[in-house]
Amino acid sequence: MAEPVSRLDLARYFVPIAPKLAGVEAELQRILQSDVEVVQKLADHVRGGQGKRLRPALVMLSSRFCGLQNDDDVRFGAVFELIHTATLVHDDVIDHAQLRRGMPTLNRLWGNTLTVLFGDLLYLVAMGEAIACRSWRMMEILAEVTTRMTEGELIQNDVLFKLDTSRKDYFDIQERKTALLFSGCTETGAVLTGRGEADCRAMRGYGLEVGRAFQLIDDLLDYTATSAQLGKPAFSDLREGKLTLPMLTLLEKAPDEVRPLIRTIWDRGEEVPIPEGEEIKLRALIEKHDALAETRELALIASRNAVAHVAGMSGDAATGDLLQEIPEALLSRSM
Repeated sequence: MAEPVSRLDLARYFVPIAPKLAGVEAELQRILQSDVEVVQKLADHVRGGQGKRLRPALVMLSSRFCGLQNDDDVRFGAVFELIHTATLVHDDVIDHAQLRRGMPTLNRLWGNTLTVLFGDLLYLVAMGEAIACRSWRMMEILAEVTTRMTEGELIQNDVLFKLDTSRKDYFDIQERKTALLFSGCTETGAVLTGRGEADCRAMRGYGLEVGRAFQLIDDLLDYTATSAQLGKPAFSDLREGKLTLPMLTLLEKAPDEVRPLIRTIWDRGEEVPIPEGEEIKLRALIEKHDALAETRELALIASRNAVAHVAGMSGDAATGDLLQEIPEALLSRSM
């Protein structure tokens, strides 16, 4: 098997929406401009470590597919990216993370208090931008997404460092923290173009399944990719007390071997890297019990389900092809 690649290269899928994505960057720069020095300092750091902009791109692609003729998608692309960024900022505080995309986190540089307040500010600024567009349906989507994301964070922190974390807990967290945000991004195109309920439901379903596939692959990569590829230490989820599907599967298959090992890792503290010997032992157990197979299979199923949602929809044909190819590109990260 080829070495896994954690960085998702979607450049060719983004070519048709490149001007729109440039517009999102300009919007983010405008929105995050502040005459409050501390706010500007934090905003500049966040913008300097920008990610793949996958969520704004899904807003653009869904809008292009549905035939949007104005730039409302640029505004909402920026809104979704701000919400995503706010979530990451808060996650880093909760997880005591030191690195994000290979850069020091805000909390590492400026402490938890400023970082939490800045995350709150990002949410509020995002909502202010959305209100300016005067779309009640979009406000409903954003309120639903942010509420469910917060619920997901609460569930996740309630089961941290608990060996009896259930599969239901895992899938609830995955859906609320990741998949629903993706579904909001893709439904946006249908809402902004006034599509009927069936099309809105199809676009919503597409994003939900893409989000599921994305998170499953992300969880897989935490156990297969190197620290250099991830931009953060490998096995971070486990060290931080999060039992994702690969580890839940391994616990089911080899509890007597795995439970003491996890306890040892947790007792040492999440700031301490896992010693090489324990990492080698853990990887050997994963391979011995084929603990990654189910995660890969569910990611494949989610990918196929995503394609099925948009396959029968009317829209821009070339963009529809791209939407159907993106789930496959997500899967390629782990193959």
